[in-house]
Amino acid sequence: MRFRRHGTDVTAVTIHISSIEGNSSAGIELADVPRSDVVPRITSSDPDVVSVDGIPRIRAVGNFSFYLSALATTSGSGAVTVTAATRSGIQATLRVVVDVAIELPDPATEAGAVVRLLMSEARGPSHADYLAADTLESMGWMQRVLENRLATDPSQFGARGARNLIDIIRAVDQFDGFSDYPNYDQGVRRRLQQMVNIANNDNDRMQSDFRNFIQNAIDVARLRVAIRNPSSTGLFGWRAAGTGSPGPRFARFRTLAGNTFFTLRP
Repeated sequence: MRFRRHGTDVTAVTIHISSIEGNSSAGIELADVPRSDVVPRITSSDPDVVSVDGIPRIRAVGNFSFYLSALATTSGSGAVTVTAATRSGIQATLRVVVDVAIELPDPATEAGAVVRLLMSEARGPSHADYLAADTLESMGWMQRVLENRLATDPSQFGARGARNLIDIIRAVDQFDGFSDYPNYDQGVRRRLQQMVNIANNDNDRMQSDFRNFIQNAIDVARLRVAIRNPSSTGLFGWRAAGTGSPGPRFARFRTLAGNTFFTLRP
């Protein structure tokens, strides 16, 4: 008898709980239950943290499905053990950890503005050619572009008098959808919220990919990862690959994860 999730055998799962939305649930399967046994009994070692919702439902002969609900995080208390037991004495156990759902930094902060721009501009997990390592590196390059623009006469990038990265990001006609930040484009808002929703949906097969994508963007925005300046002359812009140059002063550096990065001509 074994636990399964998304068609894969598991001995441990993580459920994410939101400080805003509250309880979260995850669908679990129990396979290879002996035909001679009736519906297995499924219990939680700490039902105040993880509860078993209702009675397991039969999916096929010997296979059942049920939901686990997270009521509180397991931080400081290790994990909860969920046990499935049959009438004939067969048992299977599942280790359950409850973690906090991923949330974006306050949009009024520099990190909040940068992470939203990175999520909007970087190639995400929905793209057929997505490679997490390349996207993480490209996010770092985007961060360098913002820092370099702030440090090198921001007026030449439409951000005269810029004092921080938010001023760089909301410069007119520089970053699609962000010119009026924090009142940025509604289409961008919806797309970013969809990413967050997937990252916090414990029943979505792409949850892990989106959670890593967003966490990488947060880490870059908060400067938790080392960001090298790959060009000796600095990076000062990027555009989607194949869409041309930002202007005559820009010289192509390299294309990475679907975006072409540019330095400035001497």
